Amino acid sequence: MQVEDIYLQNGKQAVLLLHSFTSNAKEMKYIAQRLYEAGYTVYAPNLAGHGAAPERLFASSMDHVWQGAYQAFEQLVNNGFEKIAVVGQSLGGVLGMRLANRYMACNGLAIVSSPVLERPIDGLEKRVEFFSQRYLTNNGATKEELEKFLNEHFPRPSDKMIALQQFIVGSQREMSELKQPLFLAKGMLDEAVFHESMDLIAEAAQSDVIMKKCYENSGHLITLGKERDVLAEDVLVFLGNLE
Repeated sequence: MQVEDIYLQNGKQAVLLLHSFTSNAKEMKYIAQRLYEAGYTVYAPNLAGHGAAPERLFASSMDHVWQGAYQAFEQLVNNGFEKIAVVGQSLGGVLGMRLANRYMACNGLAIVSSPVLERPIDGLEKRVEFFSQRYLTNNGATKEELEKFLNEHFPRPSDKMIALQQFIVGSQREMSELKQPLFLAKGMLDEAVFHESMDLIAEAAQSDVIMKKCYENSGHLITLGKERDVLAEDVLVFLGNLE
């Protein structure tokens, strides 16, 4: 079953919310609702290949994901919004950096737990395998059906994982061009590669305003963790300062 995109209109400042790799728009549901209630128009689309069965993810590519994010921003522009902030978690933040460097309409960027450093290909593949297991289990697959599916589809061809890896590493060129106000969030229980990446973004960006926040009791997906309410409040403060 396809997860629905989230679109809630409530103000002249729009916020594009981009989720992480192998996740879906529901990852941004809580913060989207909080921003909407505070007077912002919010749009949290499912990235290409995400929010549906694993086969959809297998069939997508990093080019598809990037084009989908680009089209989501274009949709807000076409809907008449002249100010569009981006809040991206993990891969969503990587996409957000590229959008911020391509659109004058992007007046602020919040990056949550985003990598810019290379990670092992097998680790990325394990993310895909875990997603597949969870999806099939949640949709009633038997142990035998799950085993058969995993045997048929794993290991995955390496080309798409390499493309994802290189897209992430390529963001090192993007971070030094950032000029919009930035909000950078990292969970202190997250892996070291994400801590180091967020620090590199802070050091490289040209932005005059850079807000940084560490979430002591959070791992990688802060929007789903114990401190999601704190993150939402911090993002609201950041957005309020853009006005």
